[in-house]
Amino acid sequence: MLATANATVLHVNDTPASLYLGTFSLRQAGYHMLEAVTGGEALRVAFDSRPDVIVLDVKLPDMSGYDVCRLLKEDPRTREISIIHTSATFITAEKKVVGLRAGADVYLTQPFDPEELIATVNSVLRLRRVEREALANAARLEEADRKKDEFLAMLAHELRNPLAAISVAVQMLGQKDSNGLSEADARRRDIIERQVSHLRHLVDDLLDVSRITRGKYALRRGRLDLNTVLQHSLAAARPVMEERGLILREAFPTGPCWVDGDRTRLEQVFTNLLDNAAKYSPEGGIVTVGAHMAGDSRVRVSVQDTGIGLRPEDQEHIFELFAQLDAGLARSRGGLGIGLTLVRHLVTEHGGRVEVFSEGPGQGSTFTITLPLLMDGARPEATVERIESRRGEWRILLVDDNPDAREGLREMLQLWGHTVAVASDGPEALAMATPGTYDVIILDIGLPGLDGYQVAQELRGRVASDAHLIALTGYGTPEDRARSEEAGFDLHLVKPVELVEIGRVLAQLGPVKRGTRRRSQAKSA
Repeated sequence: MLATANATVLHVNDTPASLYLGTFSLRQAGYHMLEAVTGGEALRVAFDSRPDVIVLDVKLPDMSGYDVCRLLKEDPRTREISIIHTSATFITAEKKVVGLRAGADVYLTQPFDPEELIATVNSVLRLRRVEREALANAARLEEADRKKDEFLAMLAHELRNPLAAISVAVQMLGQKDSNGLSEADARRRDIIERQVSHLRHLVDDLLDVSRITRGKYALRRGRLDLNTVLQHSLAAARPVMEERGLILREAFPTGPCWVDGDRTRLEQVFTNLLDNAAKYSPEGGIVTVGAHMAGDSRVRVSVQDTGIGLRPEDQEHIFELFAQLDAGLARSRGGLGIGLTLVRHLVTEHGGRVEVFSEGPGQGSTFTITLPLLMDGARPEATVERIESRRGEWRILLVDDNPDAREGLREMLQLWGHTVAVASDGPEALAMATPGTYDVIILDIGLPGLDGYQVAQELRGRVASDAHLIALTGYGTPEDRARSEEAGFDLHLVKPVELVEIGRVLAQLGPVKRGTRRRSQAKSA
């Protein structure tokens, strides 16, 4: 039986015999008892003593028990108290519904057996205890989830900083010393570059799966040609395919294939599928990417491999979070088991679906993405974006506490002809950034002591529109981007960033206008 030593019951009844019998029975069962004979008295005792349960007669001399129940449930001090309605007269189902809607937990008709009353009080107490435990568990889980997100954001930042330094150094080798490197050294450089890219994608996926599965992200949709998206994904996957000795084949429509989608997210979908095909295919395997427009105003894209295949039970769970195959080859290829979960969520958010088919182990697999096509009237005219390169024009202040990343990027910017000064923390940057000194300030957010947001706000107040302010950081969530914009940044770049992307950003910056605040055309990248 449920322990009752610490439970308090308020018994409310204006009939002396019923009041005595109910109170005596519950006291014998071990409850601490309080009594009231009117609705007003019941409210006063409930507010003062906060009992665990109220056994409340519906017919009282001054007010209805239904009204007492409603008032108790409306008050935050007493809304958690369990209430048992009782009545000595015949109660219709309609009256019971009124009581339950007012907040009562159960209804008893008098005369009731004392054991029935005790069992009912035990039952509502047990139910309330379970509810409180569930709420406490939910609060703990919510707090744990919040801490997990904070940890993942910090982990991503800490991983991206060294990745940024390695990435810049490798890209500089590619730009400066390509002709001077031996074939073996060039091959080693390419291996490092591919593995850095792979690590960056793992970090991005780890963060994305947390945001996407909880709905904390938004698609940046626009009209785009799916063929272009596929070509970009293939270009990213081709070096990995070649490294693993795989044959990559493609078959796309001859004309454009217009869809309404987020270019970055769709490229992520197809890159993950291609990476999955490469991961589970042996050397010499064939990966085929095909797309065709169906008659139902949809486009179907398939990624087919000749790899290890899937058992029927694996096909049912392959899109679940952290799903891993048991086959030896699958284990040996590693991975976090989150790529296909991202694929499913992103495709669903685009109004499409993803399916997988395999004839069994050793028979390869085919993943098929189906997306809605735009109607003819919604298709845009083809445009060509031109970016005129501008080099050697900017006076740049580079602020980063990671010396390897800072010095590597400084060297690259100087090779492009820019004048570059460096600072390792916020106070040093603020001391150097006097009005009119710099055209561009590239600022890390995760600085020690005075963080990048605080530095940006101080800089905006000090140099106003004298400089373009660019965040170059390991923090890349939508919340981070919004916060950087509020702090005064013009652009938000996430480490490790390709040097070509930094060059593109610098080429797009307009001339600095003194005296008025100017925001760059693009606010994030």
